[in-house]
Amino acid sequence: MARADAKSIPSTPKPAKPRLASLDALRGFDIFLLIFFDQIAHVFQRGPAPIFTEQTEFWSGFWRPFGALIDVPAWAEKSRDFCAWLMTQTHHTGWNRGFSIIDELMPLFLFMAGAAIPFALARYLTGERRRNVALWVRILRRVVVLWIFGMCVQGNLLTLDTTQFKLYSNTLQSIATGYFFSCLAYLYLPRWSRYALFVALLAAFWSVNKFCVFNGCGAGSYEPNTNIAYEIDRVLLGRFRDGASLCEDGSVEFNPGYMYTWILSSLTFVATTLSGMFAGEIFRDAREKLATAQNRGKVQYGAFALVAFLGIASFFLGKFWGALPEESYWYCPIVKYIWSPSMVLYSSGISLMLFAAFYLIYDVWRLPLLRTFFFVWGANAIGAYMLSHLVHYGEFAGWFLYGLERFVGDWQETINWLVGALLLWLFLWDYWRRGKFLRV
Repeated sequence: MARADAKSIPSTPKPAKPRLASLDALRGFDIFLLIFFDQIAHVFQRGPAPIFTEQTEFWSGFWRPFGALIDVPAWAEKSRDFCAWLMTQTHHTGWNRGFSIIDELMPLFLFMAGAAIPFALARYLTGERRRNVALWVRILRRVVVLWIFGMCVQGNLLTLDTTQFKLYSNTLQSIATGYFFSCLAYLYLPRWSRYALFVALLAAFWSVNKFCVFNGCGAGSYEPNTNIAYEIDRVLLGRFRDGASLCEDGSVEFNPGYMYTWILSSLTFVATTLSGMFAGEIFRDAREKLATAQNRGKVQYGAFALVAFLGIASFFLGKFWGALPEESYWYCPIVKYIWSPSMVLYSSGISLMLFAAFYLIYDVWRLPLLRTFFFVWGANAIGAYMLSHLVHYGEFAGWFLYGLERFVGDWQETINWLVGALLLWLFLWDYWRRGKFLRV
């Protein structure tokens, strides 16, 4: 037999490194909160919610069998108050009036987009692959697809009516912005410079709002419709701004109730994405060390502790900055509508602590707690987000459940949407078990 040329023997491919389980689970957790807190909870409020949030008598009856052990009236009132508070968490808080669970969902999406960057692009820093045109085609393709998806969900693209198009108005578009500039930072800036960039972005937003005036707006104002971020959007986006409508005479009418901002807020969108990238770098470094580490626990617990510490520090720094009185020179309240710098620190702190907790549960302890449930949502997070916004899954389930109304009364619509969400999960589960994913 002739000897085979060594060069003709294909090299054994390197085994693919396992995905960070905590990141997939955290994505799924965010999608779960989006569907159940942002959609199903609103249907619940229109139906049976008053029973739990207003009727103390209901809770008195619930706790009465335990009357020998507890103070029934006190427990009934606490239960009612808790349910009433929980319902407030399903709505975005008013201007400068705190921060709810639903307010955290969008920052967490941006944070996770940043956390995935080190796992996707680290090989381009080590010489294994070149930073070439193909890489930037891949990055730009993702940005464009996210932007188009955002217009489909919230920008009225599917109306095919240009007078209804909204250019910059959706979470997916903010992710595209944060992802693009965070990729630039990751590929071309030294590690310490990325932290400096994070601080610089917060300082830039604060400085523009503090010292600049545009059409009479700004000069330190963080009030609705008079802050500079609002005016920049109103002038530059015009009729393409969400909440704007084109009148018959060609003029543009702005909805005074729409207060979200996007263009200047892109600075802080990028900062939020960078905060996720910092955590992703820490956990990726830990994964690389595990290959040669003698004490795996020390490496993993060290990474967990560092991310948790950054989360706690960021949370309290944001809370302190946001609590400064209006007359303070450094005044910067926590306002999600304009994505204020204090809100970035506060929300990123929550995201960091959540990521650390999920890392401990799913990567260090490897607990099966809701593992498949969250993974199915998280592995196809973009698909789940698009379907939850474009498909009326509750109405679909209602086609088959309409006869239940005479038995369940006010619960009918809530049951429809719960069953619809289950059907959506089963659809995604089928894709997940077959290894099919919607990738952008």
